[in-house]
Amino acid sequence: MTTLDVTRTALWQELCETPETLAATLDVADGHGELADLLFSKRFGRIVATGNGASFYVSTTLFLASLSTSLRAPVVAVPAGLLAAGTFVLRPDDLLLAFSASGELRDLVELDSGRPRAGGFGLVTSTASSTLATRADAVAIVQVRHQRAVTHTQAYLGAATVALDVLGRASGDSSLRAAAAAMPAALSDQLTGALEWADVLGSGLDTPRAAVVFGTGHGLVAASEAALLLKEVAGIPAEGMETREGATSGMYALGRGQFVLALPVGRDPVADEAVEICSRTGATVAEAPWPDGLDGRCAAAAHFAHPLAFAIGLALAQDRDPDSPDWFATYKSTARVAVEQVQQSPLTGPSR
Repeated sequence: MTTLDVTRTALWQELCETPETLAATLDVADGHGELADLLFSKRFGRIVATGNGASFYVSTTLFLASLSTSLRAPVVAVPAGLLAAGTFVLRPDDLLLAFSASGELRDLVELDSGRPRAGGFGLVTSTASSTLATRADAVAIVQVRHQRAVTHTQAYLGAATVALDVLGRASGDSSLRAAAAAMPAALSDQLTGALEWADVLGSGLDTPRAAVVFGTGHGLVAASEAALLLKEVAGIPAEGMETREGATSGMYALGRGQFVLALPVGRDPVADEAVEICSRTGATVAEAPWPDGLDGRCAAAAHFAHPLAFAIGLALAQDRDPDSPDWFATYKSTARVAVEQVQQSPLTGPSR
């Protein structure tokens, strides 16, 4: 694998375009104000942020960022599958805030109409004409210029950026909006260094049989997404975890042939300690750099390029196609539902 091989993939090319799409998303701010007004509304007792996969990680970004704001209603992050199964029941005074790039998330589209409805429904999506978008009270749009590869880059990072911007607007937190505004540059600054880092790391490294990725605080989201990239792109079984939680669980069973990736956020003595512990196990341990002075709430963008470059390199080394992996057909059959099969949504009653 060479740096040139990685840069030729559609997946990497889309990532290189992402700083521009993030800036465009913030510049246009399509629906950001309307969605922020919905979050600010006094009539909601709870904001239930939801999604599946990477979209659930964005929900977690919103939840963690909300802990540092004075938002009127508390935020909880819930996987969409718990809503679909009825394990987590929506209340009449809940605001359901969904993240779905396609806007066709099956677990929300097919919610049982007999269950209690949320008092409001907001959506962050890349698809303004989608089923969920037609049913939402407010929709914030993520700009996506191209999607040539299966794995989402522009949509995921765009949704994370929108989450911070909308939350900053709703809570009146200018520092949160500044963090969102820093996301394009934070990602852009990582691109060249990420390629060099991945090239050095992958040189002479056998394909790991499993991987652990950990991040502290807001780094949890980055760790979860990085583990997903290793699974989706490179086919490596991987687990993402919070640093302290991992120190009491996932870091015990490490050994030769396994890979550990640390994603520190700022000065991170907890991560330093974990790296030292993991290095003693015989596993290959690597650490991605953190930009000086960057707000930790930007972790989704600042810790994306390095894991992706490494995952693409691992895929190419195994003769896997990082742009069109063989699992995608299964994903489409379980995660989405055709628009023509959809009936009236139970989320907030009739379509507006």
